[in-house]
Amino acid sequence: MNSTAEQVNAGEVESQVADRLLEIVPRVTRRIRRQMRAHGTPGLTVAQLRALIYLRREPGAGLSALADHLGMSLPASSALAQRLVLAGLIDRSDDPAERRRIRLQLTPSGSEHLANAQAAVRGWLADELLALTPAEQARLAGGLELLDRIGQGSDEPARRAGD
Repeated sequence: MNSTAEQVNAGEVESQVADRLLEIVPRVTRRIRRQMRAHGTPGLTVAQLRALIYLRREPGAGLSALADHLGMSLPASSALAQRLVLAGLIDRSDDPAERRRIRLQLTPSGSEHLANAQAAVRGWLADELLALTPAEQARLAGGLELLDRIGQGSDEPARRAGD
């Protein structure tokens, strides 16, 4: 009997934690994005900043992988990449192994813009973390490890027909 009551209670706790995650993660993400915009390249959209971050992590990625990462259609991703090329922040080249595939990578200017924006955001986050006690900082670090476990594999590009 305790086992059934414990399962119901555990299910309620899981639902409450899921609800809190759905509430908190977007709010924190919005604050980080605001800081990125405030300290990034003027006129650069959040999607473009996310593209730069992705291409730093995955140099030479193709449009399909970028579209999957950003949750955008292939045409929208192509247009975004073209704007970044025109801004001098990324290079777009043909894949020598497959002519129909293109490769994207950061330019030195793109790397610099991204580094500056992230350094500013890192400084803002460090200031925010100073308001926490060392014990709270340790709890947050542990929670981030758990959140990372939940998110493992979420950035893997989905396979598309013909890719």
